[in-house]
Amino acid sequence: MVETGLLAERQRINTEHGESKMKRRMLLLVMMATAIALAPAAIAQTFTPPCNPLPQDRTITFCTPIDDATYSQSQTENSAEGWIKDSLPHTAKEYSDGQLFGSNVPDKFRTGFGFLDDQIHTLTIVVTDSLGTFQKSVSARWSSPQLPCALPSTDPGFVVCKPSDGEVDSRPMRVAAVTRADFTPGSSQVGTIEVWIDGTKYGESYEPLGTTNVKILNSFFYVPVGTHKVTIFAHLPDGTKITKHRTVTVVNYAP
Repeated sequence: MVETGLLAERQRINTEHGESKMKRRMLLLVMMATAIALAPAAIAQTFTPPCNPLPQDRTITFCTPIDDATYSQSQTENSAEGWIKDSLPHTAKEYSDGQLFGSNVPDKFRTGFGFLDDQIHTLTIVVTDSLGTFQKSVSARWSSPQLPCALPSTDPGFVVCKPSDGEVDSRPMRVAAVTRADFTPGSSQVGTIEVWIDGTKYGESYEPLGTTNVKILNSFFYVPVGTHKVTIFAHLPDGTKITKHRTVTVVNYAP
C-alpha cells in the first residue's frame, strides 16, 4: 500500500511538472509569435526619411529619388522615401507608371521603385481623406553604370565634377566623382571613394565601372542649408589617397 501510494504521488508530481513545462513552452511560443508580429511595425516606426516634410497640411514630400534624376543601378537609391502630411484620417496608395503598386502607404514611407530597366518610370502617391484626394509624382531612371565625369587622364587619377568649388547648390547636394589606377608599373588599383562634409562621413562608393580599376560615385546628400566644407577622398589599396576639397553653399530645395 505504501509503495502504491508513493508511486501514485510520484506520477502526480511528474504529471504536474510535465504540464508546467508544457505551459512554459506554450508561453514562450506565444511571446515569440508576438515579437515576430510586432517586429515590422517597430522597424517601420523607427524609420525617418532623410529630409523634412513640407510644412503645409495635406502634402506629400519625396526625399528620394530626386525628380528627373538618373541613378546607377548599383546605387541604393532604388527606392522612394518621404512623408505624407495629413491631419485628417486618411489612406494612401502608390502607383507605378499608372498601375497600382501598393496600398496602406505609411506617413513615413520607404517603398521600392520597382524597375531597373534603364527607362524613366513615374511613382505616384495618392492620399484619400474626407476632403477628397491629393497626390504627387516623381520620375527617375536607373541606368547601367556610366561615367558621371570625364575619365581622369592621369594614372592614378581622380576627378570631381560635382560640386565645383564655391558652387551654390540645392538641397540635396549632388556629389559626382571618378577615380582610376590602371594595372601598370608604379600604380595601384583604386579602392573606394569617400565623401566627408564638415568633418562627418556621409557616404562612400565601391562601385566599379566595367573593370575594377575605375570607380565612380554619383550620389545625393541631405545637408543643412548654409556653407559647408566638402572633402572627397579616393583611397588606394596601398594606403595612399588622393584628396579634393570643395566649399559649397546649400540653399533650400522643395521636394
